[in-house]
Amino acid sequence: MKLTQREALRALLRRADEVRGMTDRSEVPLEVGPETSEALLETLNDLVEELERSHRRLIETNVQLVSLREVASSMAASPEQAETTRTVTRYLCRAFGFDEVFLALINRETGRLEGTWTRTEEAGGRDHSTGFELPLLGDHGALTRCVWLNRTLVHHAARHHPPALLPDGHPLAETLAGLGSFVCVPLQRSHAVPRGTEPHELCGAGCILGDPGLLIPPTGPAAERWLGEREEHQGRCLRCELNPMLGVIGIARPANCAPLASGDVTLLESIALSVAPVVENARLYQELRRSERFRDHVLDSMASALVAVNMKGEILTLNGAAELLLGSRESEVLGQPFGLIYGHDGEAVLNATLEHGREARRQETILRARDGSPVPVSLTTSLLRNERRGVYGAIATFMDLTPLKRAEEHARRLDRLAALGRFTSSVAHEIRNPLTGIAAGVQYLARTLATDQPQRENLEFILSEIRRLDRIVQDLFDITHPRALRLESLPLDEAARRAAQSLQALADERRVRIALAIEPRTPAVPHDPDQLQQVLINLIKNAIEASPADSAVEVTVTPGAPARGRRLPGVAAPGAVIRVSDAGPGITPEHLKTMFEPFFTTKPGGTGLGLYISHDIVKRHGGSLTVHCEPGRGTTFTVELPLEHNGGIS
Repeated sequence: MKLTQREALRALLRRADEVRGMTDRSEVPLEVGPETSEALLETLNDLVEELERSHRRLIETNVQLVSLREVASSMAASPEQAETTRTVTRYLCRAFGFDEVFLALINRETGRLEGTWTRTEEAGGRDHSTGFELPLLGDHGALTRCVWLNRTLVHHAARHHPPALLPDGHPLAETLAGLGSFVCVPLQRSHAVPRGTEPHELCGAGCILGDPGLLIPPTGPAAERWLGEREEHQGRCLRCELNPMLGVIGIARPANCAPLASGDVTLLESIALSVAPVVENARLYQELRRSERFRDHVLDSMASALVAVNMKGEILTLNGAAELLLGSRESEVLGQPFGLIYGHDGEAVLNATLEHGREARRQETILRARDGSPVPVSLTTSLLRNERRGVYGAIATFMDLTPLKRAEEHARRLDRLAALGRFTSSVAHEIRNPLTGIAAGVQYLARTLATDQPQRENLEFILSEIRRLDRIVQDLFDITHPRALRLESLPLDEAARRAAQSLQALADERRVRIALAIEPRTPAVPHDPDQLQQVLINLIKNAIEASPADSAVEVTVTPGAPARGRRLPGVAAPGAVIRVSDAGPGITPEHLKTMFEPFFTTKPGGTGLGLYISHDIVKRHGGSLTVHCEPGRGTTFTVELPLEHNGGIS
């Protein structure tokens, strides 16, 4: 072998020995003699084995990193940052066999590092995780220095350079006291400025990331001012949108174990590259969840109802006020056409906005609640636009005009009652006095006639009409001068029984049975017994007169919920309900609209004031009087009274 070949072989053997040294293998260098075949073969064999081992370690590490990415990705949807750090550190301990692993992430709102320290216990190989927090302003150990210096830090004397300065009694204090060596690597956002870039290129000359002067205070009186300026710069960097730092990841070994080697540092830096995007995605998801919760809280706290639709008019979302007003939950109407759910009047206003860009401003229209009842609203619409100003839907906000309409109707009613009261006060005396004289004269004339004379029947008719006129005048007085309520919290069964008993003779005459059913669990509600009995007498009398012979009038008293305001389905308030049902022909739809108005009647000789007075009495109790009927299948009047008298006029 030539001399040059011998020197080349010697250099090759030295390089092989250096490779062995990188893998912590101690080999004796081979001497190159005249016959080098065996040395060359042994060297080649060692290199092939080392290459195989390296490939195996590389494949194993790649599999572990892929598994880490999958595990951490599954945690990205976790609403808690602590859950993400705990899962990642536990996986690293189990998959890579690290003794101790820590991961701390920056919380920009609090200005702190928040993370988890996981250590593998020798007995049983179980891992134990502990949460910790560190302030980022100032210098609180190697972890905070790693963030501000933005570089990997390796310490083999943890006692002199602790990873964290924790308060006395902290659960990690004992663990940190027993450390020998540790490595911490900063985590950066995926779009962060590459390492090696000058700090001022991140966000300007005020950036202090990577500045070693951050750790070296001046001497003398300037030290205190330097500390204040450092925290001011750190606070500004934490608030900076260009700050690329996410946190820090690290591994550690106890003092009684071999110190961490360069291979551990390289492996940890590779792990950091895989963990950083996962942590960033988790943070973005958590911020998205927070913004969604904030949006939901804002929408649900709005007094105005809100519904958003897409370009097809399909419902995208609605807030709590809309749910309460219209009686439909968001989950029930998502994706449904607005007009199909809430009526075509509101749909026409929305379509004008979607198709022609005409935004409505407090336009009065009618929406339909879930039960089909009309809801008058003041509707305002606006377009939904994306970041390119493209339209992708519309928002409808609306206020319930029911209280306003009710107030307007109440004002008109008061005006009518005031006019009626003035009329009643001025003419009732003038009407009743002549009526009294006429009645006395007719009665005197009737006594002069024999009972079998034909004129006597005409006199009886005149007397009945005089009595009817007197009742009309008395009813007018009851409307314009209502008696004050004398409320007592009593069971309703007594008022119902007395009303039924007083009408038993009329029921027997018409061959109608009164069926009274009172549920024992019905609560006592505040009511005026006399005035409520007047209401029930009027309702039962009407039911008897409308019922065919050999039928029944059903009077039921049950627990229930007073119909005050709109409620979501399934939500009930305490109270009591009285229902009076008959088997008569029912009431036509056109009569239903006006049956509670004064002077409306379908009975010959009726005054048309009975239902109006009854409705007024129930309303002054804070309850409601409603009617439901199907033509040919009878009529049901429902009196709903609240458990607490909080809405009536006494």
